[in-house]
Amino acid sequence: MEALSYKCINCGGPLQYDPQKLKFACEYCRSEYTEDELIKHFGKLDEKLDEEAKPEPEKTEGDDEFGEPALYVCQSCGAEVIAETNTAATFCVYCHNPIVLSNRLAGSFKPNLVIPFKISEKDAKQKFYDFCGKKKFLPGDFLSDAQLDMMKGVYYPYWLIDSLKDGGVNATAEKRRTWREGDWEYEEKKIYKVRRMGTIDFKHFPHSALKAADDKKALKYVNPFDDDEARPFTMSYLSGFLAEKRDLERNEAQADVDAELKKYAEKIYRESIEGYDSVKIDNMTLKTLQESWEYALMPVWLMTFKYKDKDYLYAMNGQTGKTYGELPVSGAKLAIFGAVMLVVVFIIMLIIGGML
Repeated sequence: MEALSYKCINCGGPLQYDPQKLKFACEYCRSEYTEDELIKHFGKLDEKLDEEAKPEPEKTEGDDEFGEPALYVCQSCGAEVIAETNTAATFCVYCHNPIVLSNRLAGSFKPNLVIPFKISEKDAKQKFYDFCGKKKFLPGDFLSDAQLDMMKGVYYPYWLIDSLKDGGVNATAEKRRTWREGDWEYEEKKIYKVRRMGTIDFKHFPHSALKAADDKKALKYVNPFDDDEARPFTMSYLSGFLAEKRDLERNEAQADVDAELKKYAEKIYRESIEGYDSVKIDNMTLKTLQESWEYALMPVWLMTFKYKDKDYLYAMNGQTGKTYGELPVSGAKLAIFGAVMLVVVFIIMLIIGGML
């Protein structure tokens, strides 16, 4: 297992990707490099990922493959770095040197695509405080008492699926009209049998490539990403960030993806049936004509924190800024708000009663 890191070409300090400048920067000598410059200089690092893993002896429980942490040696200070099974990029806890764990991304685990971070850590933190400021029922002591963990920039693994579907729906639709003639009110109801057929071409449909339920929830709610900005994967984008390796394979995710695409296909067919007062889908047929999967890493800013012995999660799309957050609620503020609303309703009823 090998721990690799990108060093400044000028001074040898650690390089980190700067989302604002879209360049790779050295915090020591302030040198900046483009992606092409790094690939030209460090191309040999990425070439390691193109080498298929050699056959290894059969592993037993307790090895890295079975969920146990593994030890790596930091190339900067020589300290041992402990990395969890799915960690593909991390930092040395002693010298803070960014490290990419090449074997975690080698062979079939090499991502096809990566969407680089566009939002800096500074802006991500400011958006978090702005997010908190908009929550009227947030406890007043939250920001001072909560144990806020550092904001982490994490590349999370996704499957991107291109799927060409062919099918259709049978539906029952109704048109209704009412009218009055003298003292009588009439209603006319017409029932139609409707059929819609056609192909649907899903492009880069995202699905989390992690099994953990908490990670899946955060990844779901920070979607979508703009995959027009996806680039061919190179390790340089991981420098200065954390990264997770996928642990959910295609065969394990296929059933969930099929169910999600079926749901979206039904919605698309349903929305094509217009001009009726109501529509009920009776049945649907759907088959896959062609499908391909790509493995991609997507940028997410993540913060976890504890408040009054309860854990909370805040996540933000590192490309678009879309947020997902769990924050505590002040029971006292809710009670005051409820009391005020009762008083307002009571006053309104008094006014209405006085006018009658």
